[in-house]
Amino acid sequence: MIRRVILWLTIAGFMWLAIRRYHEIAKLAEILRTGQWQWVIAAVLLQILYYIIYALTYQAAFYTVGLSWSLRRTLPVLFGSLLVNVITPSAGMAGTALFVDDAQKHGESPARAAAGTLLVLVSELGTFGIILITGIAYLLHRGDLHAYQIIGALVLTALFTTIAGLLFLSLKRPSVIGRLLAWIEHGVLKLQSWVHHPQLPQRDWAQKLASEFSAAAAAIGEHPRRLLTTLSIALAAHVLDLASLYVLFLAFRHAVTLEVLITGYAMGILFWIVSITPQGIGVVEGVMVLVFSSLGVPPAKATLTSVSWRGLTFWIPLVIGFFTLRKLKSFDPGES
Repeated sequence: MIRRVILWLTIAGFMWLAIRRYHEIAKLAEILRTGQWQWVIAAVLLQILYYIIYALTYQAAFYTVGLSWSLRRTLPVLFGSLLVNVITPSAGMAGTALFVDDAQKHGESPARAAAGTLLVLVSELGTFGIILITGIAYLLHRGDLHAYQIIGALVLTALFTTIAGLLFLSLKRPSVIGRLLAWIEHGVLKLQSWVHHPQLPQRDWAQKLASEFSAAAAAIGEHPRRLLTTLSIALAAHVLDLASLYVLFLAFRHAVTLEVLITGYAMGILFWIVSITPQGIGVVEGVMVLVFSSLGVPPAKATLTSVSWRGLTFWIPLVIGFFTLRKLKSFDPGES
C-alpha cells in the first residue's frame, strides 16, 4: 500500500511540475520550431540514444560488481530514477534507492547494487573530468577563466573524491565501512525504540551489508577490463551528449569549433552537478549562454541552442520516466 501511495505521489509531482512549468515547455516548443526540423529531430534521437548508452553504463557497472542486468530491465529503472530525482529533494538518493530496491526484489544483493551505482557515478564524473579539464584549459588559454568556474570544479573534485574514496575504503579498509554502517544501524534501532516500532533491520545488518559492499568493491579491482568497459561506455555517453548539442547549433544555423563546443558543454554539465537548485534548474542554461557568448557565439544563437539542449535533456527522460514508472517492480501493488 505504501509503495502505491509513493507511486501516485510521484506521478502527482510530475503533473504539478509540468503544469507549473507549462510556459517553459511552450517556449521550448516554440524555439524548436524555429530551428531546422531535420537537425532538431536528429538532436532528439541523439538524446534518446544517449540514455540507452547511459543505461549500458549501469549494465556494465553492475556486471563489474557481479550482477547481471539486461538492458530491457535497466532502462525503466534508469528513467524512473531520473524522474524521482527531480520530483524528490533527496540529492539523488531516491534514484539510487530504486536501483537498490529493484535488485532486492530480484533476490540480488542490495549492497552490490549500491556499489554498482557508485561505480556509475565514478565513471561518469571521471570521464567528464577529461572534458572539464579540456574546457578549463581552453578558457585559461583565452584568459576567460573566472572564479565561479574554478570553485565549481573544486566542488566537483571533492564530490568525485568522496565517492571514489568510499569505494576505495570498501576495498582497502572494510572495517571503516563496517563502523559507519554500525553507527547508522544503531541510530535506526534507537529511533525505532522511541516510536515503539518493530525492529526492521536484523542486529547483524551492518556487518552483512559491509561484507557485501566490500566484496562488490573487490570485484571492481579483480576485473580491470570490466572497469575499463564501464569507463569507455560512460565516455561514449558524453560524446553523444556533445553531439546532440552540436546538432542543435546546426539547427539554429551556427556552427562552432570543437573547443568552443566542449567548453560550453563542460560548464553546463559542471553546474548541472554542483548547482544548489534541483538538477541545476535555471542555472545550467544561464551559465552555458554566458560561456558561449564569451567565446564568440552570438548571444541570440547561444541562447536558442542552450535553452533547447537543456530543455531536451531535462524533459525527455522525465516524460519517458513518467510512462515507465508504473512498470517497475518497486511499485508492484503486491509489495509492502
